[in-house]
Amino acid sequence: MNFIQKYGFILLIVILCTAFTIVGVLKEAKSAANSYVEVTIVEGDTLWGLAQGYSQNDSTEKWIAKVMKLNDMESTTIKTGETLKLPEIDPIMPNPMMTELAGEEK
Repeated sequence: MNFIQKYGFILLIVILCTAFTIVGVLKEAKSAANSYVEVTIVEGDTLWGLAQGYSQNDSTEKWIAKVMKLNDMESTTIKTGETLKLPEIDPIMPNPMMTELAGEEK
């Protein structure tokens, strides 16, 4: 009991920091899981063709399964003019500010 009285303030700060960290991480994970890009289907588009442009590191089958789940689709058939939600891809180009900070001159 003496320990809690002596170090109570520090314990409170540690507990609050831990709680806020956990909440922040969970919020960011949820936000990342729900991020998507909307694409309007044009004639000639297929899920397999879209997968080649948008899937990055996922296999085609895995990416198509994600798209079907995101859009509540029962089949892989898509129609011209339809709007699909696609899992958001990470930017391939690095942030230009990072190269400036690293010391690279223009």
